[in-house]
Amino acid sequence: MYSTPDGSKTLTASLTTGDAELDFAATAAAFQKAQQRLVKEVFCSGQAEAAHEAAELAQ
Repeated sequence: MYSTPDGSKTLTASLTTGDAELDFAATAAAFQKAQQRLVKEVFCSGQAEAAHEAAELAQ
């Protein structure tokens, strides 16, 4: 769970796999990638991603 100091925004995420046969390392990596993107979108208003893309284009 993530939250701003004043509690105006919160983000809660979980991963449930049940009985599925999964590659847990790949699933964990995909979850971490999604988690990082969600945190950027919710708490940085997408600005972090836009800045990253602009830096890549400048190279």
